[in-house]
Amino acid sequence: MKKLWHGVEKILGIYRWHPKIALRYLPVVEKIKALGSTSSIVEVGSGGLGIAPYLKRQVVGVDLSFPPPLHPLLTPVLGSATDLPFAARAFDIVVSLDMIEHIPPKLRERGIFEMLRVGKTLVCLGMPCGREAQLQDKQLEQEYKIKRGEGFDFLSEHLEYGLPTKQEILSAIEGSARKLNLQIEVETIGNLNLSWRLWLMRGWLAQNFLVNLFFRKFLLLGIPAFRRLNQPPTYRQLFFVKIQR
Repeated sequence: MKKLWHGVEKILGIYRWHPKIALRYLPVVEKIKALGSTSSIVEVGSGGLGIAPYLKRQVVGVDLSFPPPLHPLLTPVLGSATDLPFAARAFDIVVSLDMIEHIPPKLRERGIFEMLRVGKTLVCLGMPCGREAQLQDKQLEQEYKIKRGEGFDFLSEHLEYGLPTKQEILSAIEGSARKLNLQIEVETIGNLNLSWRLWLMRGWLAQNFLVNLFFRKFLLLGIPAFRRLNQPPTYRQLFFVKIQR
């Protein structure tokens, strides 16, 4: 059954897509495609899939481990976000989404510094930000524990380390740019309305097969509508850092 479904996904051009994750990546995909098809790309904190299913181009992925599945367009490189194993300006584009919040607060600016160091043209950062996002994660962690009898690692780390504010990330970007003597322009975009995100996450938490299938696969058809309904307050902030050299 799984092989059949993956075959259908490939025919439709949505192989390994997930609605909630697609909503995270597609605004970044649009920015990257606007720069042309020859740019080299690295994703920090990619896991085994990352942006590759949505960009449909070769991507170097950096992470501490790569549990399966591993996307065929992703080249895995073991490494830490705070000490990237690349030379300065090694990649035209650096991407990192929903990773910084999993680093202890005192190391977050170091991670952002490293991504600006290895980027040449554009650094795309994204992470949940602010008090409302933090409160929603706390609510979902409690619901997960009730349904599953244990915490969920990603949400638990959000609560343990605390989510950054938009201003904290902007300050880290600007401070890192000064240290690297870079001239930058920063564009910020809110991503994923909090109410819609709560609904999508509750569907993901469901243990009923049909409900799970609906939220993981059939809702892919609703992505254009979800993107149009992206009003604040949003769960995530996207930061597009254009490097001027």
